Amino acid sequence: MIHSIYAVSMLRVYLLFFCIWGILVKAQDPVRFDSIYTYTYLEIAQKDFDKALRIADSLYLASETPYFQTKSLMLTATLYQQSGDLNKSIAKALEAEKAIIKTTNYVWISRVYGFLATQYRLTGLSQQSKKYGELAFESAKKIEGENRHSTLTLLLQEMAFREMDEKNYKQAIQYLNQSQSYLEHVKQNKAYLTAQNEQLLGDCHFHLKEYDKAIAYYQSGRKNYGDLPDNYIKGLIFDGLAYSYLKKGEFKTAESYLDSAKSIADHSSYLELKKRVLSTSQELYIATKDIENVSITKRKQDSISKQIDDKKLTLIEGLFDNIKTENSTIKKEVNIKNKIIFIAVSLFLTAFGYFLYYRRKQQRNIRQIKEILYKLENKNSVYKEVDINDLHPSLEPKIEKQETENSVESSVIMNSETEEKLVQKLEQFETTTLFTQKSISLSSLAIFCKTNPKYLSYIINTYKKQDFYNYINELRINYIIQQLNEDPMFRKYKIATLAEEAGFSSQNKFATVFKKVTSISPSTFIKYLEEERSKVNV
Repeated sequence: MIHSIYAVSMLRVYLLFFCIWGILVKAQDPVRFDSIYTYTYLEIAQKDFDKALRIADSLYLASETPYFQTKSLMLTATLYQQSGDLNKSIAKALEAEKAIIKTTNYVWISRVYGFLATQYRLTGLSQQSKKYGELAFESAKKIEGENRHSTLTLLLQEMAFREMDEKNYKQAIQYLNQSQSYLEHVKQNKAYLTAQNEQLLGDCHFHLKEYDKAIAYYQSGRKNYGDLPDNYIKGLIFDGLAYSYLKKGEFKTAESYLDSAKSIADHSSYLELKKRVLSTSQELYIATKDIENVSITKRKQDSISKQIDDKKLTLIEGLFDNIKTENSTIKKEVNIKNKIIFIAVSLFLTAFGYFLYYRRKQQRNIRQIKEILYKLENKNSVYKEVDINDLHPSLEPKIEKQETENSVESSVIMNSETEEKLVQKLEQFETTTLFTQKSISLSSLAIFCKTNPKYLSYIINTYKKQDFYNYINELRINYIIQQLNEDPMFRKYKIATLAEEAGFSSQNKFATVFKKVTSISPSTFIKYLEEERSKVNV
């Protein structure tokens, strides 16, 4: 059965190849070629990524001229880009560059250069990106006729992307408005290019917190997209609408658009779309206090981010390996200048790898801090000042005779009513600031709870799932976190002062326990709160 299915599958692949070959091999018909190209990119790629790659390879094998070879290779490169495999994407684009520079087809020369500029920008290699961006514009100047407008549209969009990466959203809007003026003269794929342009304008206004303008552009992009097959651009439009309505507090509308974005992302191989939709989902779940889905979405988002980062690192490692291979070939002839360049590139790649690691760590810290603050907000603790010196041993109760007699060294036996009262006493204790007293002990807390230390130790271990020492330390840390969050003056204190305020014997002890409880250092936590405050003030 398995063999028959495999045979049918292979037969379909061969039939597909010969069908494409039959259409193109005798006469490279641009109309038929473009029809297959567009259908593969806009529709098949969204449903069956592997099938789209096979069609692109078949188109390349059937291509007789550099022009058709370039288009086929760029189709493959674009598919790999959407899947997040920038290493293969750049490799195919470089093959396309070798093919197209043999011609005077400046439209496709410019597009290939522009594409490479984008890929190198996405990997953080700004010098390479700038180099190919300049080559793209030099080639675009030589284009005549209608194709000039569509090419300049794409190049201006790439310039807008670069400004958006630098958070220069107003400058990006200027480039996109220029792009819009060229779009008026474009005929081929006008609807798709216009929708993409308006999606980017929506993103810019969203980051400028102009949510109504953002929504207007997203809606216009959605309208221009029309009945075209579902594509990552349409997914980004729906995601943009969802996030904008989320920021406006209209959660039901946001959820509706987010469902549409998820539907497209689930069937797409475009990792950046998946990552963006998951990010919006997490923000919506946090806003609606859906803790279970926050955790689920976080795990999915971490997985996608890891895939993207791994593929970027694979590219960097590939470039590094190429440098080492070339270096070994010319080792005897290399001069001091080339050695310096090699070392500089190595340092850059190391720095870039560290940057990726640091950014991922920073994102994890932010998610951890948000979860901590959310839990404290729901707990809504109100601390009361109580002096531990006011407690007196005479407050210690007389334990019932039966309970005392039943108590043995190896176990603790008490009735459910006594347990419930002790749990309530502990919850009352947690609303005081007694735990910040350096003199707090199991015995003094037992006095507060009107019981003996042995009973109290059993209750803490059973209901708080930790010993007395860690229980007190966690209460102290949660108290300091709440003060830092609610009182800006606390964020001005030195770490030593915070340690003293919490009841710790030293700054180092406080920092160690803080990181053990939260997985984050006190300074990182304070820095995050200060940055969030500055955003609000802006």
